[in-house]
Amino acid sequence: MKTTIRGLSVHYEVLGQGPETALFLHGWAAPVTAYQPVLALLARRFRVVAFDMPGVGGTDEPPAPLTLDDYVAFTLDFCRELGIDRAAVVCHSHGGRIAVRLLSDSGCPLRCGRAIFIDAAGIPPRRSAGWKLRQRAYRLLRALGTARLTAPLFAERYEVVRDRRSSADYRAATPVMRATLSNVVSADLRPLMPAVTAEVLLVWGENDTATPLSDGQEMERLLPNAGLAVVQKAGHFPFADNWPQFKGILESYLGLKTDSD
Repeated sequence: MKTTIRGLSVHYEVLGQGPETALFLHGWAAPVTAYQPVLALLARRFRVVAFDMPGVGGTDEPPAPLTLDDYVAFTLDFCRELGIDRAAVVCHSHGGRIAVRLLSDSGCPLRCGRAIFIDAAGIPPRRSAGWKLRQRAYRLLRALGTARLTAPLFAERYEVVRDRRSSADYRAATPVMRATLSNVVSADLRPLMPAVTAEVLLVWGENDTATPLSDGQEMERLLPNAGLAVVQKAGHFPFADNWPQFKGILESYLGLKTDSD
């Protein structure tokens, strides 16, 4: 299905016919098509609405880099367009940043009584003193490599170091989405978490290296009404790494009969 939000053509899917709506917020650069087993599972209980965010899957790329505020506003505009004013929020990775912002705002027009966070982002990486020293050196090299007077001497070295340091997500992104990733990747949502009143199930892969299990444990501590379920032998995509346990966790939480699939 297609709609238009803020001038962008947006791809979205609707599954299930449950009396409640579940709004699904996907991870960075992972379109809703990557979550089909999860969406089908949720559709046994909910009417599931999932959309590709700007620059992902079947949705147009934005003309300029986005901030976290932009993502929140875009999500609310999408909900208004589809007439969604109450929903359970289910999110993965980057979608967690948006979810925390939405759920912590007492004036948010989207009402939510429960949420499911899957390896959610929102806690910045912990950095060692050595990393901070290397970061300062890198910023100096970036300044030298991009300044008009010094670029002829340092630009090539800067580009080599930049590419070596950047993540796979960053390297794969377009310039607009690279700048967007830089805008959101270090967002610290911890100060907002105590204001989230919704019931939150945290589902985490025990071997996640992108948003480590310690992030889930900290969210469990900060969110007033949260519980953590750990998926064994799984990483950042626990539903792909250990589907039977992931499915069992959601079936138990949502009160669904066990499905043999």
